[in-house]
Amino acid sequence: MPDAPSPVRKAQFGPYEVDFRAGELLKNGRKIRLQDQPLQVLSMLLEKPSEVVTREELRTRLWPEDTFVDFDHGLNNAINRLREALNDSADAPRFIETLPRRGYRFVGEVRIESNTPPQSNDLLGPAKTEVSNVPAIQDYISPQPPPVPSLRRAAKVWLGAISLGFVAALILSLYLGRGWLFGSSADLRIQSLAVLPLENLSGDSSQEYFADGMTDALITDLAQIQALRVTSRTSTMQYKGSKKRLQQIASELNVDAVVEGTVVRSGERVRIDAQLIQANTDRHLWAKSYERDVRDVVTLQGEVARVIADEIHVQVTTEERARLGLASPVNAEAYQAYLKGRFLWNERTEKGVKKGLEFFEQAFAKDPLYAPAYSGLSDSYDLLGFFGALPPKEAYPRAKQAAIKALELDPSLAEAHVSLAEAMYWWDWDLPAAEAEFKDAIELNPRYDSAYRKYSNLLAGTGRHEESITAAKKAIELDPLSSTFGAHLAWMHYLARQYDLASSQYERTLEMNPNYARARRDFSLTLVEKGQYEDAIREAQRAIELSEASPAMLKPLGYAYAKAGKRDEARKVLRDLQEISKTRYVSSFDPAVIYAGLGEKDAALSFLEKAYQEHAGQLVWLNVYPVLDSLRSEPRFAELVNRVGLPKTHRKAEETVRPTK
Repeated sequence: MPDAPSPVRKAQFGPYEVDFRAGELLKNGRKIRLQDQPLQVLSMLLEKPSEVVTREELRTRLWPEDTFVDFDHGLNNAINRLREALNDSADAPRFIETLPRRGYRFVGEVRIESNTPPQSNDLLGPAKTEVSNVPAIQDYISPQPPPVPSLRRAAKVWLGAISLGFVAALILSLYLGRGWLFGSSADLRIQSLAVLPLENLSGDSSQEYFADGMTDALITDLAQIQALRVTSRTSTMQYKGSKKRLQQIASELNVDAVVEGTVVRSGERVRIDAQLIQANTDRHLWAKSYERDVRDVVTLQGEVARVIADEIHVQVTTEERARLGLASPVNAEAYQAYLKGRFLWNERTEKGVKKGLEFFEQAFAKDPLYAPAYSGLSDSYDLLGFFGALPPKEAYPRAKQAAIKALELDPSLAEAHVSLAEAMYWWDWDLPAAEAEFKDAIELNPRYDSAYRKYSNLLAGTGRHEESITAAKKAIELDPLSSTFGAHLAWMHYLARQYDLASSQYERTLEMNPNYARARRDFSLTLVEKGQYEDAIREAQRAIELSEASPAMLKPLGYAYAKAGKRDEARKVLRDLQEISKTRYVSSFDPAVIYAGLGEKDAALSFLEKAYQEHAGQLVWLNVYPVLDSLRSEPRFAELVNRVGLPKTHRKAEETVRPTK
């Protein structure tokens, strides 16, 4: 906070008042909880009311260039929390308007209360305090402290942590020593827990990737214990920086206990402070501090997981305990490069994945025997192939080669088995081999949520809809707040022609994340099948506004136009796809879908033939994709299904799954 008196003290709009010195938001005089980042976003919007604040401006202010942060997720989360606090809506904004792909704008009437009188004119007498509409807010938000990565700063942090640790240990000893008062640990029935994002105390925001990497690793290790249900990364990361009470977080995640802690890194040394807290009583069950060399941190993560499992008396099999103890020292530079790559990959954007590729390559360049780096490389090429950012012939063979290398180095790496299964499914169209790899991954790590989600694609493609929906629900069980998994379950219902269930699931997902472009894109296809063409067009347009006019986003819009009888608009989308194909890969599957919607079967089948030559992955859904129903009676279509190698006994999905009306 500034020491000098501020010329601007408060901003007022509607029933709300922001006190920038106190960092408080009030509604009709009552304080509303608002975290630091949403408050900073609000300050930037109020600095320029009625003007656009670009996403790049927000990135620069909130996250410096060298900070490894999931920017899109972080900003969307901050905007959603801000809108929630202001009871605002993205669809009908009273205060905060979204400008797709550009930024945000404050559209409400705002007043700034000034405590500094304007320059007085002696002839007019002393000036009066006035209310100004011109905000100057940036001077009244405390700046972020500069990074202090020195050992001296780290030593101070550690000393404080040790002192707190001593007090915590004393309290813990009282808990454990007086079982007659507090109950014994043997009475605990903890069968589920969540690892909250470990807080970065290094004094250097560029180390966020390292703290997130430690969180991910601990989740992965604990998830290997079959007797314990561990909430996955996507759900827990939504609580990064949250001020919610632990009991509330545990209730929202439906877990019995939470693990929280801090990470301090200085040079090649790492300190982790972790504690285990029982949710319903807020009771601290266990706390411990660890300090290691960076190269030993993987071993440390397994140790922490084993200690937590022992503390809550969950059953750990001999095989699981051995697996947690298998980790060996790693090359510090390789490990850090890998963490940076995963951090960027988790953004799930074309730009982030491509940048992450560079770090995975750096990782195995530093240590050619580091298996996770090859798994990360495989996942990156797989995602770029899925996005259509690379042609299938470039993306999937590289993904497969990297996955095979990862498994040669570490056959127990569940992630690599899934990576190989993905390549075998989307590229080789070898369904039995892909299914075997998925099953191996799930056997190795029954809590690996993405394994269930990706396996459900294969199950749906072969017409095993009940199994595919069960697998998709299992992924949500492990990661209940994941928008990706919520939209995927809706997609499984769509492929099964359970359109009402698909619609309901899409609505729940979009209620949780209104700006999720992919969910709106796929929701459009469901609405077409329900005959709600205008709604379908609107959802497809909204998806494009929230992302970009990529082929994957344009296809549903063109199909919705075609089915709605808006042929000119559908043909314009086809021309747009043709124009885009001059600068990047466009799957021939995309225009095939639009031509099918137009009823031009010959053109649709010709493009499907081209898609076959390209080895387009979407062809594995030929038997179940509703958009292709008009082509199923065509001999050329049946021949194509046969060449892809899909089950010959499978019939149209509506013959095996009763649709909902």
